[in-house]
Amino acid sequence: MKKTVLIAALALVLGASSVSAQGGKSSGAAYQHKAGAAATQKANQASLKKGEPSLNASTTTTNVYKVSETNKRGTSDYGVMEQTVTNSKGSTTTNAVLYDEYTPSKAARVNERKMEVSVAGGVAYTFNKDDRKDRYAKNGFGANMNMLWNMTPNFAMGLDYMMLHPGTKSHNKDGVARNYKDFYLHSVALGGRYTLNAWDNWRVYVPMGWGMMQARMKTTTDTASDRSSKDKWGTGFYAGLGLQYDISSDLFAGLEYRYTYAFISDKHLSDFGRDKDLQFHSLFLRLGMRF
Repeated sequence: MKKTVLIAALALVLGASSVSAQGGKSSGAAYQHKAGAAATQKANQASLKKGEPSLNASTTTTNVYKVSETNKRGTSDYGVMEQTVTNSKGSTTTNAVLYDEYTPSKAARVNERKMEVSVAGGVAYTFNKDDRKDRYAKNGFGANMNMLWNMTPNFAMGLDYMMLHPGTKSHNKDGVARNYKDFYLHSVALGGRYTLNAWDNWRVYVPMGWGMMQARMKTTTDTASDRSSKDKWGTGFYAGLGLQYDISSDLFAGLEYRYTYAFISDKHLSDFGRDKDLQFHSLFLRLGMRF
């Protein structure tokens, strides 16, 4: 009898402990949190398998419609960039941005420069003759330097200095000796330049100018004491034609022909003058820099 009572009491205690343990597990906060997280993860995985977007995700699509155009002034890239955004609920928003980019050509960069300085050297000649119809000059040396301000891409104006030094000759015709020992012309002018094709790297231009000129000539005869050295001031102009190549937007080189007319009579320079105004031809190789 005692044994039976002991067994029943033990079974009652064990049953109560089991019920208490199960009630604590199902009602605890930690268990609820863990179960909820597991359920959410499982639902998200199922949604992804069906191809549905996940929560808070969006899809972005970008399209660019681009046009490029190149001319003598440079290259223009322009068009529309279109961006479409689709959120997780399927709502779509489209934004478009217009853009325009310009890359200037070398010619356009050259035309942006406002000032240039150049030097030139070459040959000079004159067809003038003395009173016995003999030329008193031959090929000689010429030099030039100018500083120009670019008023427009086609037209520039500034200061121009030129020195022409043709070689001299000697004659002994009809027993009259004429020895031309030195002959030169200095010119300081208001100069200009008109460029015919301002949007090319090879440029054709017309140089021109008007200013003050000084001519000097030295002569001798067979008599050592019979010498003269005379000079004369006057006005004059020059005009010509040039070909220029733009090495870069800052440097250029070219070839230039000039015709120079001085309102100075050769009768004021020697005793053998014909009362003719001086005229010169020159050919220069020019190098310059822009600023």
